[in-house]
Amino acid sequence: MSGKGDVPAYSRQDLRKATRFVEGDYRGINPREFYRRLKRSLEEIQTANDFKYETSGVQDRDLEIKSEQVGQKTGRVDGRLVAESDWEFIGNGALEYRPYGPHGALGIVLGLLVAVVGGLADEIPVAAVGIIALLAGGYYYFRTDVAGFPVVRKDAIRVLMTGEVSERTIEEQDERRTDIFANMSVIYAGDTFVNVYTGDFEELPWTFRKELVRQVKRWHNKIVVEEQRLDVDEGFFAHLSSWSNRDVRADRSDVDAIQRALNESFEVRLKYTDELLEQLPEDVQNELSEQQDALRGELEDLADDMDVYVEREGLEQMA
Repeated sequence: MSGKGDVPAYSRQDLRKATRFVEGDYRGINPREFYRRLKRSLEEIQTANDFKYETSGVQDRDLEIKSEQVGQKTGRVDGRLVAESDWEFIGNGALEYRPYGPHGALGIVLGLLVAVVGGLADEIPVAAVGIIALLAGGYYYFRTDVAGFPVVRKDAIRVLMTGEVSERTIEEQDERRTDIFANMSVIYAGDTFVNVYTGDFEELPWTFRKELVRQVKRWHNKIVVEEQRLDVDEGFFAHLSSWSNRDVRADRSDVDAIQRALNESFEVRLKYTDELLEQLPEDVQNELSEQQDALRGELEDLADDMDVYVEREGLEQMA
């Protein structure tokens, strides 16, 4: 499936920082035909049930052949293609929270009020009840537990084509035609991104959901510049005020909006992924590492497919 989204600008140095990358060098290639074949090869990568990637990049906009004019014999080629998979569940992250934080905070406030009223009225039994409620509220407020939140991954492949273009005259069966050919270096880079999955938020305890929203804001604030940081309601009054809004749709909307903003930048997405990976148990991290190795296999297969294409078309491929 082919998308029409804009392809972000990135350099060769950027792609060398990717999770996995493979490089290839080619001679005597028609860059337009190569681009079309590469796009088709990306779209033909399959999972067990369906095609895996949706591509972004169109030849007219994302394949630039500079100085290609009548009478111009040489020029430069610069092409980009991006392919991204759908989100896929990989496991659960772990997060510590206070399961009865709001209950304990409310108990503390009510217990304190009852104790004060009972004391002022010289009602010792009432004051005692207030003190007991205050202590019970404090006990439940400070209790902690660990719960899991669903995490999803997405694979992305970025391709950069750079090189020199030359114009040649070809003679075939008493016919002469002019075509362009390039000596190109191509780098295929793959990255894996991780996000919190919000589709099953209604299945999470509401107190844990609130803490997860706060944690996503903390991760966001560690990544972005100071001017973009979000306010994080924390502490006693945050737990107490959470009674006023337990709507799962509001929590989902908050996390979706934050992650949508983070995902707009490729580099920020990688930083956010690093933050989330620290929350994943070791077995999930190991599985993710295996999937990243599989992503490298896709890159190598993609490069091999282009090698075969070059050889089949009778062009010269440089090892």
